[in-house]
Amino acid sequence: MKTTIAMCLAAIVLASGCGTAGITTPDGYAKKQHWGYDYMAVSTDANVVSLRVQPNEDDEKGTLDFWTEAARKHLTLSRGYTAREEGAFTSPHGPGRYILFTRDHKGIEHLYLMGLVVKGEDIFVMEAGGEKALFEPDVPKIVKAFATLE
Repeated sequence: MKTTIAMCLAAIVLASGCGTAGITTPDGYAKKQHWGYDYMAVSTDANVVSLRVQPNEDDEKGTLDFWTEAARKHLTLSRGYTAREEGAFTSPHGPGRYILFTRDHKGIEHLYLMGLVVKGEDIFVMEAGGEKALFEPDVPKIVKAFATLE
C-alpha cells in the first residue's frame, strides 16, 4: 500500500521525460529504473525520489516562478494538497525551488516534496514522497540531493 501511494504521488507530472539527468542518491535510498523517469530511487520504508526532464515550450514566459506557481495551484486546488513549506536551492543548472505538501490518505498523513529547476527549454521536476512518519526525517537530505542535479 505504501508503495502504491508513493508511486501515485510520483505520477502527478504526467508527460514522459525528454532528457537524461540525475541527482546524487540520498543516503538510505537505492537507484531503481522506472519507465518514464530519468532517475528514481526508493528507500526500505517505501519512500520514493524521482526526476523527470519536461519540455519548456515557452522558455520566455515559462520561468521558475511561473512553473512553481502553476505546480502549487495544481496540487492545492485540483489535488487537495496543502502547501506546508517552501524554499530555494541552487543546482549546477541554476536556481531551484521546492515545495513540501501534505495530504491525508485513508487517515494517514503523507508528504509530497516537489523541486523545480528551469533552464531554457528544460524543466527539471524532482519529486519525493511517503508516509509522514517515515518520510519527514528524509526531507532535508532530499532537498540537499535536489541541489546536486546533473
